[in-house]
Amino acid sequence: MKALHLSAIILASGHARRFGENKLLHPVNGKPMIEHLFASIPAGLFQQVIVVSIYDEVLTIAKKYGYLAVHNEDPTGDMAKTITLGVEKLDGLCSGCMCFVSDQPWLTSETIEALAAQFRKEPEKIHIPRCESKQGNPVIFPSRFFTELRTLPSGHGGKYLCKKYPEAISFLSITNPMELKDIDQKTDLPAASK
Repeated sequence: MKALHLSAIILASGHARRFGENKLLHPVNGKPMIEHLFASIPAGLFQQVIVVSIYDEVLTIAKKYGYLAVHNEDPTGDMAKTITLGVEKLDGLCSGCMCFVSDQPWLTSETIEALAAQFRKEPEKIHIPRCESKQGNPVIFPSRFFTELRTLPSGHGGKYLCKKYPEAISFLSITNPMELKDIDQKTDLPAASK
């Protein structure tokens, strides 16, 4: 059995219009929101960590963590374009990629590791974390879906493939709903964390 090479793509190109500023640089408990995600990624778990962003400041932080920084020149904020840029940077040995959104500051290393472990048991499945009935991110796509990830319809993300191939999905149950919470506006942040 060949070794399973798992990579990560961090999608960090949204405009955050509802937030009113670049939310990825907004401090949460004293450090930029994006750094909570970067710091939660377990060392050595991924062959590559690819960060795709329209923001130079985010890419500078990514390089500090040793991640591959990919500048997204598309001004539209199209999720499909961001995913394409990330998938195009995956090396040929990659068996799967874990796709992260960048506004989940309470996602834990333990959940990331558990999702990766589940992928190693079922490497042909799409792996999605779920708390009760709420599905969330990150999501692992095996390499058999990379071509379709590179050619998603404009305006669509990975959920497009999850809906297209429901039989391929395997869920990871988690117990803390905060891990899956993404921050769309400032009112989504608990007062204590601002």
